[in-house]
Amino acid sequence: MASDTRATAGGNVIDVKVEWDEGSSGGQGISISLGAPAAGGSSEGGAGTDWNPDEDPAYQKALRQELMSDDDSIFFDPTKMDTALNRTTYSLQDPCNGEDGDAFDDCRQEQECTVDGGGEGVNMDVVVGGAGEEGRASRGTQMCVANAEAAEADDEGVIPLPVFTLQDFQRLNVAPAVSTVEPAPDTLKNMNTNVFAVADAQMFETELGGFPVAVRAYPVQYSWNYGDGAALGPTPLTGAPLAEGDWDIPTDTSHVYSETGDYSVTLTTFFYGEYNVAGTGWQPVAGFNEVASAPVPISVWKATVRNVADDCNENPRSFGCPGTN
Repeated sequence: MASDTRATAGGNVIDVKVEWDEGSSGGQGISISLGAPAAGGSSEGGAGTDWNPDEDPAYQKALRQELMSDDDSIFFDPTKMDTALNRTTYSLQDPCNGEDGDAFDDCRQEQECTVDGGGEGVNMDVVVGGAGEEGRASRGTQMCVANAEAAEADDEGVIPLPVFTLQDFQRLNVAPAVSTVEPAPDTLKNMNTNVFAVADAQMFETELGGFPVAVRAYPVQYSWNYGDGAALGPTPLTGAPLAEGDWDIPTDTSHVYSETGDYSVTLTTFFYGEYNVAGTGWQPVAGFNEVASAPVPISVWKATVRNVADDCNENPRSFGCPGTN
């Protein structure tokens, strides 16, 4: 099947003949803005390049700045990330541990507190390191723990805080990235088709082992499957929309389809997670939460372009005129 259009550019008459396979969905013509494509792009279609954060969209730059300014976050902080990879954990430790007799009673009296929601409790030190680990250090903050829970401390006066696992992270309703393909729902064979993702950092409040847990999820990697056997990622590149009027521009995330047909572009976003048990400190979730976006259907058509010397009024049988192939 075919659809014929005609336009003028630079004083020349240009015909565009669009053909598509019989099995292709839709059955409607493609609207194309003809003209010289603007120069740009930093790679061949479908091949990613080295990440340059200065070229990220504005919202990505703002997100990075926000995360890097948070002294308690390990995100984008190599020193803290190294600590996280060493599986540093937070625990609670009784500051009165090791005291005996009246000294213990006096210490406990000084540490008396009221837990959230009412009830008697005792202040316990937030420490870095779990029970039985050497080199445990106080974080300089305390948490009010109900007396019944404080009584569960081990011989060293330590209560290990629960670990928020990858499985816990995956159970949260993390919103997927918005996946966009342009042009869509139709594109052309041998033309650069652009894709990009828009994802947001997200915050959650949940509970684990009786403790309140804050969780924050950050989109850090993206992986596209173009539907024709080609794929890109995981990559920190989000891609970006083309300027208005641009088309066939190679970008870091674009792809060139070599065959006509119907395809489905899928996107998976990898979210990095941090969790904070009862305000004790942010810790990394061990692993990424992979969240799939809704597939974007796209039809790939074939285009044939020729120059002609007259229009269809002067020569109705000219290439590209109605009724001709």
